[in-house]
Amino acid sequence: MTIRVFHEHALADLDRVRLSSDESHYAVRVRRVRVGAEIVVLDGLGGMRRGVVERADERACTVVLGAPVPCPVVDPLELWLGLPDPSAALASITAACELAATRIVLVRCRHSPAAVPSSERIARVVRAAQRQCGRPTAPEIAGPVDLASLLAATPPPLGAFAWEQLSQTVTPWADALGADTARRLLVGPEGGLADDEAAACREAGMHAIALGPWTLRTETAVAAGLARLQSTARALPRS
Repeated sequence: MTIRVFHEHALADLDRVRLSSDESHYAVRVRRVRVGAEIVVLDGLGGMRRGVVERADERACTVVLGAPVPCPVVDPLELWLGLPDPSAALASITAACELAATRIVLVRCRHSPAAVPSSERIARVVRAAQRQCGRPTAPEIAGPVDLASLLAATPPPLGAFAWEQLSQTVTPWADALGADTARRLLVGPEGGLADDEAAACREAGMHAIALGPWTLRTETAVAAGLARLQSTARALPRS
């Protein structure tokens, strides 16, 4: 499995890098890299370079940089996350990051708890997800914002929302959503969207979609919904 670490500055013009103490500790103590190990270094700005560990020191690991790692082109994909409890929110953000969401909006809904993960905790889980999947840049994180304000501020087409009260459908998503649907998905918190929230989404032009016959956890619905929305990408326009 590829070992990935972060460097806090752009890699483009560098021959070697000295990792921060946190990244050095991760590489040497957690992943147990040794001198001569091949790793990948990310700069969080879109750059990824192959590298060879020159010095395996848990306080100041150094890496000789090699060739750039090609990065796939990712189309815009937006998740509106109806805030669940903090642990479920972090799991949902992790899934969205690994499934190539380019923007995540944290949304306060009727059933959302008062607690929201701190920006520091969110940054940590996003970085861990980037290490896991090799994503060169983090998604934009916005909010929290209440659902009514978000619907009012977003121009059409708005996209789709997962609605657990729908029965399972066999209609292909590209047909069910229509040709003008944006690549944007709203997933509610535990307890789902309230009836009036679902009605407001419909009135704003969002399409209600089903994720299957059962009630899903928020983080499961995020993974299932984004994966299915990605599968329709060629049939739907890019917003």
